[in-house]
Amino acid sequence: MSCRCFAAEGGETGATLPELTPKSFGSTVIATLPEFNGSIPTGGISLYGSVDVGINYQRVAGKTLLQTQSGGEWTSKFGMFGREDLGGGLKAEFNLESGFLANNGNLQASQTLFNREAWVGLASPTFGQVRLGNQLNAGIPLFLDPFGQVGTNSVVTWLGTALVQTKAGISANADLGPGASQVAARVANSVTWTTPRIAGFSAELLYAFKNTAGASPSASNQGMLLSWANGPLYVVGSYNRVWSAPVQVTPGGAVTTVRNDLYSVGAIYDCGRYVLSASFNQFSPNLAADGIARVYTAGGILPFGRNVLRASLVYRDTSGVRDAAGAPANDSALGLMLGYDYNLSKRTALYARAGFIRNYGVSTVVLNNNPLPTEPGTGQPQTGLTPLTMSIGLYHNF
Repeated sequence: MSCRCFAAEGGETGATLPELTPKSFGSTVIATLPEFNGSIPTGGISLYGSVDVGINYQRVAGKTLLQTQSGGEWTSKFGMFGREDLGGGLKAEFNLESGFLANNGNLQASQTLFNREAWVGLASPTFGQVRLGNQLNAGIPLFLDPFGQVGTNSVVTWLGTALVQTKAGISANADLGPGASQVAARVANSVTWTTPRIAGFSAELLYAFKNTAGASPSASNQGMLLSWANGPLYVVGSYNRVWSAPVQVTPGGAVTTVRNDLYSVGAIYDCGRYVLSASFNQFSPNLAADGIARVYTAGGILPFGRNVLRASLVYRDTSGVRDAAGAPANDSALGLMLGYDYNLSKRTALYARAGFIRNYGVSTVVLNNNPLPTEPGTGQPQTGLTPLTMSIGLYHNF
C-alpha cells in the first residue's frame, strides 16, 4: 500500500500545498481549512473557526491550580478567508482571523481584533503567492509538533520557544542574556513571497518592517524557508534574523538593538498509518556576552479508527549562560507531552493531554503559562522545578 505526504507551510492556515491524498493523516486536517478544501475555488468568502474548552490541572513546587482553559487542542478562533478569480490563473486572496478565549469570551490579545491573521495578497501558479500584513512567520511549520504548537498543551511551544521566567517576567530565551529574542509566531508589518513548488521544492522569503521613524535597521524580521516534499517525506530548513527591542546591554551604557540569528531544520514522515517528526533549532544572539540555545524535538502521531495517540519530546541545552552571580552555569531542560483524541466526527473531538518540563541547573522554563514560585524577598524564580499539566477537553471546528 503506497503512502503519500501532505506538506503545507504555515501550520494551521498554510501557504502552499503540494498534491494531497486521502492516505496522508495531515491532508485530512489541512483539507478542512477554507484555503484548501475547495469550498471557494473561484471566488467568495468562507467563514471558519474553532471553539475549544477544557478543564486543566497544573502543579509546580507543590502548588496546584484547577481551571477551565481555552485552546487545549485548537486555538479558539473565528476567521474569514476570501478569494477572487482575476483571470489567467491569478487570484486575489485575504485572511482575517481573531483568537479568543472560549472559556470567558475575551479576546486572545486585548486591543487587537485580528491578532492571528490580517493580510491581503495575490496568488498565481506561475509566480506563487505574495502576501502583505500580519501573517505566520518563515520558521519551520507548526505541524512538525504533533500538538500544533498550541499555546497550552505543547512542550514545543513552551520549551522549544524557551519561555523563560526571570525577575522581569516571562519572555523568550531570556536566560541567554540582554537582547535575546525569538521569531514571533505571527509577524506584523510583513511581506512574504512563496514560490510555486517545482520538483518538490518551494521557498518563502519574509521581510517585516519596524514601522519606526529613524530605526536602523528598518527591518524587525528577515526570514527565508526552503522545503522539499516527496511522497511521505517532507524536509524543511529556515533562517531568520530578528532584532530585539532596544535594550541597555551594560549598566549606564547606550541603548541598542541586538540581532538574533535563528536556524532551524526539520522533517516529517506521514504515510497515513503513522506520522513521525523531528527538528533542530539554534538561537544565537549577536552579542559576545550572550549564550546560545539548541533545541531538539521528536514526535509522533498514531491514528486508528476514531482514535489518535500523540507524543512529543523536547530537549533544550545552552552554552554561555550565567547564573545570578555571573558565574557559568548549567542550563538545560527536558519536556514530554502525551495526548489522546477521540473523534466524534470530522469536526468534533474529545481530547486528553498530560505533560511536564524538567528544569536542570538554573533553567526556569514555565509550562502552560503557570509562573514558577520565587525565592523569598528576591523575586528570582526558583530553579530545578518540574511544572506539570493535565487537561481534558472538547473542541468543535466549523
